[in-house]
Amino acid sequence: MNTLHGEITNIRTEQSISLVKVLAEGQLFHSLVLDAPDSSPWLKEGAPIRVLFKETEVMIALPPVPLSADNATSPLRISVRNQLPCHISAITRGAILCELTLSLTPPSIGSSASRDLSPSSIRSSSSPDTPATIRSIITRAACESLDLKENQAVIALIKTNEVSLAHD
Repeated sequence: MNTLHGEITNIRTEQSISLVKVLAEGQLFHSLVLDAPDSSPWLKEGAPIRVLFKETEVMIALPPVPLSADNATSPLRISVRNQLPCHISAITRGAILCELTLSLTPPSIGSSASRDLSPSSIRSSSSPDTPATIRSIITRAACESLDLKENQAVIALIKTNEVSLAHD
């Protein structure tokens, strides 16, 4: 289970379903919570929270590539809200599955991941020299099809409804 420490930055609730935004390790996560702030005291902006998601729920995509000589790129257009830029720090290959260890890449100021955040809020609870890591488990066929290698830039994709939140 991947676990990252963060802080709730925004909550939008309709009936008893809340869309919660959490800043964890310099990345903005979206989570769907079947609860509302009026019935759950832990569900409030500014509250410390743990972001949890299974390794099997982390998909991998390659960054967009230049389309023309002027270096215009095609953005990754996909419905998955949690798109985390990473670098592959390790690959453990099995006969059927591969486990990828991914180092999170902090968003640059002005990027879509940081547009709702002030520069001072983009921080990591890990050491500045040691980026936070998450893991992904994908099929060996997918790993080989994407020709994934250590130190390669990738985008980790996690569906909103697969991100859980935990409080103390």
